[in-house]
Amino acid sequence: MQRVLLLSGNAAYAAAAESALRAESVLLRQEASLVGGLVIARKWRPRLLLLDLGLSLGEEISAPGRRAGMTGGGLAALLRDPAIENTVHVLAIAAPEHLALLAPSVPIDDFIVPPLDNEELRVRVLRSLWHDDGDGGTVLQRGGVVIDLERYTVTVDGAVVDLTYKEYELLAFLAGSPGRPFTREALLDRVWGYDYYGGARTVDVHVRRIRSKIEGRRQYIETVRNVGYRFIDV
Repeated sequence: MQRVLLLSGNAAYAAAAESALRAESVLLRQEASLVGGLVIARKWRPRLLLLDLGLSLGEEISAPGRRAGMTGGGLAALLRDPAIENTVHVLAIAAPEHLALLAPSVPIDDFIVPPLDNEELRVRVLRSLWHDDGDGGTVLQRGGVVIDLERYTVTVDGAVVDLTYKEYELLAFLAGSPGRPFTREALLDRVWGYDYYGGARTVDVHVRRIRSKIEGRRQYIETVRNVGYRFIDV
C-alpha cells in the first residue's frame, strides 16, 4: 500500500484528502508541522508528500544552509533533506497567496490550488504515485498494458501499440483510475477540454479504436451501461 504524508494543519485539506483517497490503496497520515513532518518522513518513508505551502511561511527548520534560489528556509530545508529530495514525490497545495513560493528552483513535482476538488486531488495523487521505470521515466502498468507517461508510448504484452495523441490521453486517463466509471461528458471535459464542442460520440469512437488496438486476449475497457466507460481493475 502506498504511503501519503499530508503536511497541513488545515482541517478542510485533511477532509478533502481523506475523502479523495478513501477508496484507493493508499495509507494517509497527517502532520501539522514541517519539523514533525520531516521526522515522520525519515522514519515512515512516504511515497508522496502532500505539502501545504502555507506551513512554510512561519516555520524554520535547522539545516546546514539553503539551496540557492529556494524561497523560505523551512521549505528549503524540508525539500533538500535526503529523506525527501529525489526519493519522495511532492504535490503542493498552493493557495493563491502562496504561488510565489513555486519558484523554478523549488523541487515540487505538481501543485493544486484550493478549494480542493476531490476528483482532481485524487487523480493528481494517483499520477504522482505511479512508479518510476528506473530510467527517470514514469510508467503506469495495468495488467499487460504499460503506459510510459514521459515517452508517450504504450505497449501491450511487450508489443508497441500505435495510438493517436487523443487515444493515448484517453487511455492514460482511464487507466489512471481503474475500476472507476466515467460518463462520456466527464471524459470529454477531462481529455478534450471544456472548450471542445464535439458530442459524446467522439468518446465512443475513440474507445472503440483503443479497444481494437489493445484488446486481444484480455478486455481492458468496460462499457458501464447508462453511464460511460471504465478501465477494468486488473
